[in-house]
Amino acid sequence: AKGLVIEALGRGNVPPAMLDDLAAAVAAGLPVVLTSRCGAGSVRERYGYEGGGRGLRDLGLIFGGRLSGVKARIKLMLALGHTQDHEALRDIFDDPMA
Repeated sequence: AKGLVIEALGRGNVPPAMLDDLAAAVAAGLPVVLTSRCGAGSVRERYGYEGGGRGLRDLGLIFGGRLSGVKARIKLMLALGHTQDHEALRDIFDDPMA
């Protein structure tokens, strides 16, 4: 895999049991994009508890905004064709027009 898209709960929260694996993926240089599996809404850094969006951003996950998991996967594939740089990928996902 060259990248990973996670469909999280609510505004982008995951069970604490997932944190070690997500941290390992990021540490290995794998871009990990966080989306919500809810029908509408976006992922945010709203919650600071273990597994909450704030900690996931600090861990190095890239927020997919309002994109569904499927759309984020397509955007990540296209972005990876352009760059492998993690910060550049984050910028692509942070730009709503990209």
